[in-house]
Amino acid sequence: MNNHVTLNLIDLGVFALYMVATIALGFWVARRGRDTAAGYFLGNKTLPWFVIGASMVAADISSEQFISNVGGAYKHGIVLAAGDWNAWIIYSLFILVFLPYYVRTGVSTMPEFLERRYNSTCRYIFAIASVVGFIAAINAGALYSGGIMLDSFFGEDLARVLPKISLFGTVISPVVLYIVFFAVTTGVYTIYGGLKSAAWTDLMQVIILLFAGFLVPVLALRHAGDLGPFIAAHNEHFQMFKPPTHKPFPVTGVFTGFLSVGLWYTCTSQHMVQRVLAAKDEWHARVGVVCAGFLHVIMPFFFIVPGIIALKMFPTLPHPDQAYLLLVRELIPTGLKGLLLAGMAAALMGHVATVLNSASTIITLDLYKKITLRNVTEKEQVRFGRWSGVAVLLASIWIAVVFTQQPDTTLFEKIQTVLFFIAPPFAVVFTLGILWRRANGTAAVTTMILGFVCSWTLFHNWGDAQNERHLLDPFNTFNHRALATWIFCMVTMIVTSLLTAPPPKEKTDGIIWNKSYLMLPPEEQARHRGWQDWRIWWGLFVAIVLSIYGFFLWYRLQHPW
Repeated sequence: MNNHVTLNLIDLGVFALYMVATIALGFWVARRGRDTAAGYFLGNKTLPWFVIGASMVAADISSEQFISNVGGAYKHGIVLAAGDWNAWIIYSLFILVFLPYYVRTGVSTMPEFLERRYNSTCRYIFAIASVVGFIAAINAGALYSGGIMLDSFFGEDLARVLPKISLFGTVISPVVLYIVFFAVTTGVYTIYGGLKSAAWTDLMQVIILLFAGFLVPVLALRHAGDLGPFIAAHNEHFQMFKPPTHKPFPVTGVFTGFLSVGLWYTCTSQHMVQRVLAAKDEWHARVGVVCAGFLHVIMPFFFIVPGIIALKMFPTLPHPDQAYLLLVRELIPTGLKGLLLAGMAAALMGHVATVLNSASTIITLDLYKKITLRNVTEKEQVRFGRWSGVAVLLASIWIAVVFTQQPDTTLFEKIQTVLFFIAPPFAVVFTLGILWRRANGTAAVTTMILGFVCSWTLFHNWGDAQNERHLLDPFNTFNHRALATWIFCMVTMIVTSLLTAPPPKEKTDGIIWNKSYLMLPPEEQARHRGWQDWRIWWGLFVAIVLSIYGFFLWYRLQHPW
């Protein structure tokens, strides 16, 4: 089946205009303050709440989700929406537990927190693991999905006019050229302008994404007609709460993922937290997170609804990942396909820019600045940050090209496997570090090492190629493995801390959570009263999500699977 989407000159013009506007905005916002470390890595702490919220969502969404999430909804249904709606849990923990400490103490990176709380070994382990994860899983995966996306839109028409480029006797495929295209166009303004360029272009990209994202679900619903008989015939696709043995979305895994990947990805990963660290003040930081939460409430409409409608329109697809492009080809009129392509590109570029900037920040501040053992000037930091950004981009391109040589491997599952593999030990170390005074550096290092051993043990196939066996069978899913590893790491951290010496007083003073974190500083409380009170909007966000879950729980009771 041919899944290529035909574009005309108007579509190409819209896409080209978007690319030019993005690069121009990235350079324009960076015209001041980019030559200092605070300006380059933290945007001089000038980001308002709406930029923070948009940038957090942009950091969390890539073009790969248009394909894989729609395909996942085609196969599994509404349960995939839990990935966005569960944000209320992790965002609440972020706002109430982690964020106040980060903002009030002025930390610049997450590895820096681990050194303050534990020791330098923890800082280096987390810094290296973060950079490797950013490059190998997040950035390379995003660039690869962008290459596949452009190839799906442009198809063989553009491939015929592109010059044939050979490297070491091998002809470079169009997908590789598209990967390089996205890497260069995103990297040029991000490496030049730092966080400020990345964050403000994220705002524009989320606006484009919202406009473009509505096209497919609205037209799909209009085309679908009466859904009553379809819902009755596919009851399992409208069940949010799946049995514990369901693969790959058991209720016991879907609603416990916040303990591992949720905490690590949102509350401790540099590419998410860095937006909050660059906020004007704590009020803007908290409201920015709430803003991101409201955006996550509507995101399933962009991805999940099209997948379910595609099942009604194309019930016999050989592969679910074909669903989104078929909807685009069948439903989107000429002239609007370019806008949709721009929206998908916006998701990818915001994602790549965010991770690229955060990786260079960690390499510069947590590795280069620490290892050199000398006073590195701000100009040297910025210069090294730019060169490290180039290195990260080149490494991401290389791994993305490797992905093109493994077409039979599902990218979504590969990325999820990596994230759920590395998340549990770091989630435990950060959480106990800020909540429990007795946690110490020896326990933190032990938990990190043994946590990875536990993850490998649970992920490893103990059978053979024909008869796979895992320790958690029949509950072997990536989220159950992460939950089991998280429990193991929690026990390891607590027991090791109790069996070893308590941490010195300077490692806990001013770090351990206290009730003052629930409130804004007094001067900010006085400025933001009434409808500006962040708690009103946070409460509304939580109430909306709980109402949605209440509806699906009622549906589950009325329509048992």
